[in-house]
Amino acid sequence: MPDDRLDFLPRLFDEGEVLLREARCAVQVPADPGADATGSVSVRLNTQGQVVAVSVVAGWQRRLGVEGLSDAVVEAVRDAAVRRLTAWGSTYGQDSASRSDAATGTPHGGDAMADRVPLDRDDFQQRLQAAATGPMSGEDRRAALLELLALAQAIERGIDEVSGKLQATLDASYSGHSPDRHVTVSMTGGGEVTAVRFDRAWLREAHEINVGRQITAAFGVAYRQVAAHGVDKLIADSPLGEVQRATQDPLGLARRLRMTG
Repeated sequence: MPDDRLDFLPRLFDEGEVLLREARCAVQVPADPGADATGSVSVRLNTQGQVVAVSVVAGWQRRLGVEGLSDAVVEAVRDAAVRRLTAWGSTYGQDSASRSDAATGTPHGGDAMADRVPLDRDDFQQRLQAAATGPMSGEDRRAALLELLALAQAIERGIDEVSGKLQATLDASYSGHSPDRHVTVSMTGGGEVTAVRFDRAWLREAHEINVGRQITAAFGVAYRQVAAHGVDKLIADSPLGEVQRATQDPLGLARRLRMTG
């Protein structure tokens, strides 16, 4: 195997880092709140796409009626998700265009965006470059291949394990209740809201500010239930989770592959 076998790795890490940085920055771009068709309910999401604030306007009962608030909340959540995805796509598309300009020598403002994501990578890059240009012993080469094989096998086992349980996890329903249990939010294992239910007697008399607060609180509890039992937990507990954790530490992975000392 020639000594330049790893020459492409520093460039690959650089390109991957740029893509990851731009995706992270795009996610941080705020999106407009979502709303139902009547404008009675407004929903704001965080960067993970989770509901963090629900507002209900005064006079909502005249527009929706007590029976219509549940569907209006679900509609507003989905509208917020679409707006957030649109904002992400637009920002990421601009970043990609800037990256293309850079490749042709056109100045752009990507450095300012890069500064928003602190990355301590100099030491890793230096060691990786040294590994890419230096010889590997037969023992190190065999060890690296065995580690790569182990990772590949873990990925294969993880895909089989997650695939076998994924549909059941997605189909499962998890619920969160507001502190006084006047509001219940139900979600799938993937975190998609399916229903919002109210104590109708309480809802008829409740102030709109309190209604919004109680809905928001119920969403928070539902998300915690999904985190404890849903798709992310399924992946984290599988061999895929082990691989994910390993690859989140590039320097540690390089050590396992005998690429650094």
